[in-house]
Amino acid sequence: MKAALLIIGLIVSLPVHAEIYKYVDESGQVTYTNLPRRGAKKLNLGPVDTPAAPAARAKETSTPTDFPRVDSSTQRKRDDLRRTVLQDELRTEEHNLAEAVAAQKTGEALRSGEQAGSASWRERTDKLRDSVKRHEDNIRALKKELASIK
Repeated sequence: MKAALLIIGLIVSLPVHAEIYKYVDESGQVTYTNLPRRGAKKLNLGPVDTPAAPAARAKETSTPTDFPRVDSSTQRKRDDLRRTVLQDELRTEEHNLAEAVAAQKTGEALRSGEQAGSASWRERTDKLRDSVKRHEDNIRALKKELASIK
């Protein structure tokens, strides 16, 4: 029984060591196969790389023990400075958003002789709408960044 299992295991594992051939026909079509044919070139693919185990990956990406460390008070000062800069940027963006919204309201009003939906009116309102959206996106990004500070 053990011998039969060994033979079956060997037969099943034979394709694992199969050689790969590349064949290009007259029309230029490339075919890869494990069967040798006239005009085919044998490819030397080398060993197959497998993904590292999770523990091995964690070991590879961990910080080296001799890596310079920043003490907590220095890091706290850096975080405070970063928070201050981001809060200043947020106030500026909120101010710019208020101005953009006001400009959009003014810009959407029809000028004398201009019709709603005309090309010039649409172009102007699209630019104003894009400006408002850009400031809203900036505010959202700044708030997200502020929330990530420890």
